[in-house]
This record gives sequence, C-alpha cells and structure tokens, in this order.
Amino acid sequence: MPRPATAAAPVPASAPRHRARPRQPTEERLRRRLAAVLVGAGALAATLLTSVNPAAPPAPDRDPGHSSSDLAQ
Repeated sequence: MPRPATAAAPVPASAPRHRARPRQPTEERLRRRLAAVLVGAGALAATLLTSVNPAAPPAPDRDPGHSSSDLAQ
C-alpha cells in the first residue's frame, strides 16, 4: 500500500532517526524464503544420507574375506 507523501521538515542533526515500521513480507519473498529453506534441508539430508555406510556385514556362514560368485550378485 503506498504511503501518502508528506512535507519534509528540517530535522536537527541531534534528533534520533525514526525507524520505519517493519513491513509484512510479500508473497514473493515468502516463496523465496521457503525455497531457500527447502534447498538447505535437502542439502543437509543428502549430506547425512551419503555419510552412512550402507554395506551389510557378511553372512555368518560366509568367510568375510572371500567374495561371492557373480551369479549370486
């Protein structure tokens, strides 16, 4: 919403500056913020998921140093 134009009065240098009222975020800014959060969450999830070693331990009846046949793969 546009603000009405007011006449600018001379302000003494010692007067504190007026802080503007914070504006409500626009829909576009909210969408960008949501996109940034989703990208960050995806990057964090990818980092956590790729740091886990998914290899299963060898079966109890198999020798750990012996590889299995290609047919079983």
